[in-house]
Amino acid sequence: MRHRVALVLAVGLLLGALVLQPAVSAVVIKGVSCSTCPSGSKWSPRSVSILQGTRVTWKAINTSHNVKSIGANWSKKSSINIGEATSFTFANAGTYRFRCTLHSTYSSTTKKCTGMCGKVVVS
Repeated sequence: MRHRVALVLAVGLLLGALVLQPAVSAVVIKGVSCSTCPSGSKWSPRSVSILQGTRVTWKAINTSHNVKSIGANWSKKSSINIGEATSFTFANAGTYRFRCTLHSTYSSTTKKCTGMCGKVVVS
């Protein structure tokens, strides 16, 4: 009888712990064509705000792109062909900037990105 009670308690605690875990959500940022953009492409949305532990996926919709981190607080460099995607899970709070090197320019002197640039704000 004691073993059965202990087993029921253990299973109950385990199930309770699983229920209390935060759901891992996902955000998709799409690389799309843009007729009014100088580079011809943009990230949509350009900026997202997420919670820690959220996975962000970048997907190439109309043409090939790449995702390259800007700044020292994270590292990412992935090429994505049309229809493909790449992801990153943001574990720490902060602002994470990124760009497509094919459709943007970046000045390391002024720290300014123009064209297909974006950011993820994690809280």
